[in-house]
Amino acid sequence: MILRIKYQNDKKVYKFRSFEEIKNYNTIIYIFCGSNCLSVLPELPNSLQTLNCSDNKLNVLPELPNSLQTLHCGYNKLSVLPKLPNSLKELYCMNNKLTLLPELPNSLQELDCSINQLCVLPKLSNSLQTLDCSRNQLSVLPKLSNSLKILGCACNKLSELPELPNSLQKLYCGYNKLKKLNVIELPNSIKYGYNWKNNFIKKINHKYLDKMFYL
Repeated sequence: MILRIKYQNDKKVYKFRSFEEIKNYNTIIYIFCGSNCLSVLPELPNSLQTLNCSDNKLNVLPELPNSLQTLHCGYNKLSVLPKLPNSLKELYCMNNKLTLLPELPNSLQELDCSINQLCVLPKLSNSLQTLDCSRNQLSVLPKLSNSLKILGCACNKLSELPELPNSLQKLYCGYNKLKKLNVIELPNSIKYGYNWKNNFIKKINHKYLDKMFYL
């Protein structure tokens, strides 16, 4: 097992072979412990800002410190997440067994919860700029943030989309059950990313159609 650690006021990355070896535990701001076949994590330091525990065998996470800003916990066996701190800006929990998400803090700017078993999403943060909820069981989306730039909701059971914010730049909504899409009223900001394939939409009409990607 290899752990990579950063401390406060120190740019150097330190390597350890176990959590027990780590010194000055409560001054740690960064922990990378991904791809270690871990089934459990110890109590986390109160100073922690970034935790990457992706690609392990975790069924549960410990309590998250109030200082945490970035959490990578994808590619595990998580069925539930702990309470999210108000400081959290980025959450990457893709490819787990999640059926529900906890309340999202208003500080959250990026959320990737794709490839789970979610049937519903909680209220979204007003600060959210990127949302990827693809490959779930969603039949409806909540109201979208006015600051949202990227929306990935492909491979769900959506029959319609909520009102799209003027800030939106990329939309990926293929492989759903959409019957109509009022493309003429789409935000003018959507110029470079758009995917509506494998729905029940019969006609697409948009002035930026020739610039859009088909991914």
